[in-house]
Amino acid sequence: MHAGMWIKLNGLMNRPNWHRINLDIADAVKINLKDYILSDPYREGEYALYIPDKAGVWTLEANTIFKASFLKELFLSHQIQVDLAQIFYRAPNYQHPGAHVDLGQNGDLYGAGLNWTVDPDDAEMTWYEMPKIEGTNTKRSETDQNMEWPLEQLKEIDRLCIGQTPTLVRTDVPHTVDMGNNERWLISARFLWHWSWDDYTKTLKGLIIE
Repeated sequence: MHAGMWIKLNGLMNRPNWHRINLDIADAVKINLKDYILSDPYREGEYALYIPDKAGVWTLEANTIFKASFLKELFLSHQIQVDLAQIFYRAPNYQHPGAHVDLGQNGDLYGAGLNWTVDPDDAEMTWYEMPKIEGTNTKRSETDQNMEWPLEQLKEIDRLCIGQTPTLVRTDVPHTVDMGNNERWLISARFLWHWSWDDYTKTLKGLIIE
């Protein structure tokens, strides 16, 4: 993250951390996601992180995971073009010791994702105040970069069980997942030409469930 970024972050903290989105995703995915990933979890161009029985992160092209009819409907009805999907796996009760903000390829904050889980969810996505100290930069791939802090340095501000309802979530403030007893596979759709939380909320304004 750029050195002067903290000056701009105070204004981010008084905005919502999530919005439920009125979008039909029942027929969106064309593959059995878990079978596809686990058949070759180190597939070139997709793999970012995989620790068996703990956690994993992959990036899939939109056409690999989503049906053409779903992508077409998003574009025609809502002028949305999905750029890619990030896939996040957590094993039951596995707790990562840190929380992070997402970074784009240029090192700037990346603001949001449209998320839902493949199966019923008993975990909670958790958000924290932005700390005053710089965290540790991690770059696992071109599409998986972040800055992370230990949880003991952070103050919780919000939490939500995402579940199988499409939910727009903040990724430009520290966040993690407080795991429950269920295995968790989550899809995070990222849009073309969108970077900030405001970009996403403006595009999805008509679909936000108040």
